[in-house]
Amino acid sequence: MERAEIIDPGFSTADSEFPNINMDEGDLVLKFKDWQEVQREVFFSDVVAFKWQMIETFIEGEEYDRSHLITDSSWLTEHLKQGEVGAQEEYKHYKFNFNGNGQLEVISNGFTVKM
Repeated sequence: MERAEIIDPGFSTADSEFPNINMDEGDLVLKFKDWQEVQREVFFSDVVAFKWQMIETFIEGEEYDRSHLITDSSWLTEHLKQGEVGAQEEYKHYKFNFNGNGQLEVISNGFTVKM
């Protein structure tokens, strides 16, 4: 069963502005101003999937204004079954909830925060 584990990615999505999301050659860049009006930029490398939705859907352990690692992800499992990623690779399913604005989900092998 899928479960959301709260993570501290080094930034907050709570009460932030609407994000800007760009994909370029397998890499995803997320930009937004946080609740303190600080411009944030997050770089996801080697992205195999991402989705944005305006509605809010939640699973066990998930909070509406936090960042999460989704464990036992059915979405990631489908990518493994279809051979898009290998079992030995370090891909993870991340979910970032921008309360009131929407949700970003990403399958990648990590991310870095530009300071």
